[in-house]
Amino acid sequence: MKRKIFTRVFLLTFLCVLLVFAAGVIAVAGSGRTVVEERLRAECGLLSSLLRTEEDIDGLTGYQNRDSFRITVISEAGEVLYESSVAGEMENHADREEIRAALAGSPRFVERYSATFGCRMTYCAVENTLEDGTKTVIRVAVKSSELSGFLGVAIPSLACALVLALLISLLLAGRLSTKISEKVRGVADSLRSLNEGEYHPLVTDSREPEFYAVFREINDLNGKTRALIEERTKEGEKLSFVLENVSEGILALDADGHVAIANGAALNLLDGEQEDIGKPLLYLIEDTALCEKILAPGGGQFESHVGERDLAVTVRRIADSPLASEISRIVILNDITAAKAVAKEKSDFFANASHELKTPITVTQGISELILAKDTVDEGTKKQVERIHKEALRMAGLISDMLRLSDLERQKGTPERVPVELRGVVDEVTAELHARMEERHLTLRVSGRGRVMASPDKMYELVTNLCSNAVNYNKEGGSIDISITDGGGHVTLTVKDTGIGIPEDQLPRIFERFYRVDPSRSKKTGGTGLGLAIVKHICAMYGATVSVESQPDVGTAFRIIF
Repeated sequence: MKRKIFTRVFLLTFLCVLLVFAAGVIAVAGSGRTVVEERLRAECGLLSSLLRTEEDIDGLTGYQNRDSFRITVISEAGEVLYESSVAGEMENHADREEIRAALAGSPRFVERYSATFGCRMTYCAVENTLEDGTKTVIRVAVKSSELSGFLGVAIPSLACALVLALLISLLLAGRLSTKISEKVRGVADSLRSLNEGEYHPLVTDSREPEFYAVFREINDLNGKTRALIEERTKEGEKLSFVLENVSEGILALDADGHVAIANGAALNLLDGEQEDIGKPLLYLIEDTALCEKILAPGGGQFESHVGERDLAVTVRRIADSPLASEISRIVILNDITAAKAVAKEKSDFFANASHELKTPITVTQGISELILAKDTVDEGTKKQVERIHKEALRMAGLISDMLRLSDLERQKGTPERVPVELRGVVDEVTAELHARMEERHLTLRVSGRGRVMASPDKMYELVTNLCSNAVNYNKEGGSIDISITDGGGHVTLTVKDTGIGIPEDQLPRIFERFYRVDPSRSKKTGGTGLGLAIVKHICAMYGATVSVESQPDVGTAFRIIF
């Protein structure tokens, strides 16, 4: 950089000095010409005042053969009356430019090549009238080469000035380039120290106002940049700390399916290494099917078995962010191995307990029915037996729901899928609930049709649970709206009631087994707290989504999308 600055400053200075030198030469040449012209004009004026008669013209022989200048006297007709430098008769000069100008009353200086002298001459002619009235023209000429005399005197001085100026420009260019290079190097060192984390501000000097203002701006900008870098570094450290200390595995994938970010939990869950970051996802997850699920459009939630672990995988696709090209998917991994083991133990317990309880409950139910069938039983005993029979029926229903739920949780492989017309299932279920709806004066409205690929028994069970809740938890004289829509590649079943509703803070828990919003009402209606858990498992089995909207004292709407 120093060499470039020196070269450019020197060349610029050299050009300026050269221009000044050329201007000086032109000025000297112009000045010399002016001196010559003034001399010619003065000589013409002097001769004009001396030549008053023809005898005066003859007296000019004293100027014969002078080299300093040439004198010519011409008549009005162009005849040469006198010539100081040429002997003998000469041609007519009426056509000479300077002669015509003098006779026209506008004398001028004319430079042209003279064949007589074999060089360029500068002429000046003026009109002169003798005492007898005769008009003549006095012409004085000098060799144009006399101008070089002026240049010969001036050029050596100008050349010395040129050389001196060049030497001074060399010195100044060297000092200026060194100074600028040092300043630029200082800026580079300051920026380098900022990049290396050890910021050193530039030293400013108010005696150099140009650099002082620029360096102050650079220091202010570097100070702000340093503060911003420190802030971003701390934020990055916080984010890294959080990512490395959460139990969930977190992956970020770019648009090409490469792993952009992977925290320690994700690498541990997938048996990966730090070197896998930056590579395609298949390097980290060797299961091709799982990779395809994660990279599939739309994202979603699913479970997968990786190694000896069961993982719950949540994929969120990023499409509406400026970082979408760098991070197109976020994958959250949860290790549910222990939770599934506990759930299996609970399911096994419920299944075993249900089987064990089923026989004594069936016996109790049968014996109570036999006792109630006898006419010899007194009223007190009959009431007690009826209570036993009622509780036996409730326990039998609970055990039946527990066994169905256990069967759903244990089911593996591909579930049964045959065409099922939902409208037919709804009509069948509502027909069975018709008597209970009439008791409570409920209004039923059913609309639409739709066909799904599922098990008829499972669809019957799903619709039964939803409709039973709509009847049991409805208000007296309320209504039930069941709609089926088929469009956009999905079939939607909606069951809406005008019942007691569900508080918003309890909505997330209604699909838990044995959870009741109002335990006292559930006991009156005979609910087991397992109906919605069964609905949730059936939906999961067929990839359907279930959602609920509810307002207390307004009603509840369950929506299932197949």
